[in-house]
Amino acid sequence: MGQRLLLVLLAYGTPLADASHKRGIAKANLQEHQLHALKQGVSWGYNWQISPRMQWSRAGMDFMPMVHDHHFPRGAGGQNFRALLGFNEPDIHHQAAMNPWHAAAVWPEVERVARNYGVQTLVSPAMCGDIGKGTWWMGEFLKACKGCRIDAVAVHSYWCSLSGVQNLVENYKKFGKKIWLTEFACADQNYDVSMQGQIKFMKEVVPWLDQEDVIEKYAWFSYFTNEWAYGITNPNPDAGLVSWNGALSELGRVYVSLGGRRLTGNETSNATIDTIDNSNYTAPIFA
Repeated sequence: MGQRLLLVLLAYGTPLADASHKRGIAKANLQEHQLHALKQGVSWGYNWQISPRMQWSRAGMDFMPMVHDHHFPRGAGGQNFRALLGFNEPDIHHQAAMNPWHAAAVWPEVERVARNYGVQTLVSPAMCGDIGKGTWWMGEFLKACKGCRIDAVAVHSYWCSLSGVQNLVENYKKFGKKIWLTEFACADQNYDVSMQGQIKFMKEVVPWLDQEDVIEKYAWFSYFTNEWAYGITNPNPDAGLVSWNGALSELGRVYVSLGGRRLTGNETSNATIDTIDNSNYTAPIFA
């Protein structure tokens, strides 16, 4: 065994944690150098598209393709992925915008793409954070799609408290499947949506997600306040994990460092590691 060092890494040195097999990132147009900044604590991600646009494996991370809506290439395949994500928020009009019966009718073609990719997990369409709308849609979809392959259900959350996220998850447990929380961040006008507010929320929620058995995967919705395509609050949440040049934000440093226990206030984790890996510090890749 190599010598083990106990490090307290402050400011310029993020506490290093093994990448959680659950922990992911939801972000379009990520670049490889940004993945390398995240890889110490993040194991997978997606971009709402079926194409990875780059080789995520070079950063030691898994890419999960998505069939965003019913306009997807039916013959997609030729690569191997661990999972395929179903339609994005078909329960709202400005996303996939499909009723449950339409989605069920198309699902056999999604299953064919999953077979082409050799996926281990085929994830349901992802519901928006409206519990009533989402659980109704999912219930009708599962009833209409008898005999379909659906290995896990996906849902999004923009609740700003641990109890809110727990209530959302509790409502989806009735479907009897593992849950993928494929978008989450704090986006409620009644809460602090600044980066400091996101950090407080993240420290409460992420350790619980790591420990909760029904949660199989989760992905932080990584967008800075000026990057949101669809405004939710004013100003929009400041929830970006990594900047264009590969520098982790303060929030990003928390995300990659969190272990399984809940952190509070300004507490800093202790991390026990085998070696010091300078590549995971948060200095920008570009000057």
